[in-house]
Amino acid sequence: MRAILMGAGLLWGVAAANLHAEEPLACGPSPTEGFSNIQIETADITLHERLFELVFHAPSLQRLDHPQTDLIRIYCLRDVVVAIRQDLRHPRQTGWVQVNFWVKDVASIHQALQSAVRDSALAQLPEADRDNVVRFRMKPGVMRGHRKVDRLEVYGPEGFLIGFDQPQ
Repeated sequence: MRAILMGAGLLWGVAAANLHAEEPLACGPSPTEGFSNIQIETADITLHERLFELVFHAPSLQRLDHPQTDLIRIYCLRDVVVAIRQDLRHPRQTGWVQVNFWVKDVASIHQALQSAVRDSALAQLPEADRDNVVRFRMKPGVMRGHRKVDRLEVYGPEGFLIGFDQPQ
């Protein structure tokens, strides 16, 4: 199965069907067994659009607008399909979602993401508004599992966090 979706509702059927039916949504390794997709529910999809498009420069795989029902954005982030859905009838905040990646050079990722923010329209926003979209926190020498890592935490909207861990 190509889709593992967190959450329930209309997107399960829509995104799973689209991911199976339209293989041009290629992202990551060839489809086999294993994890390939995560769904994030949100009350404000524009915050996630800014994060994925302006900060991560994640390729947009699909944009679906179902009037009076929902808005769906599907991105490819580090070979993982991330589907963002805003239910227009009953918006729900994301809550806490954390996605973690092992990386070889956390400092270069931190620099690239900070540069992306400085070079985007986000730089023109007041700090409080920019912080609603993205915030960074470096944590050198922290324990993750049984390993010491240098960790970059990228906080997005509504409790969404992406962590980058570089083993020491």
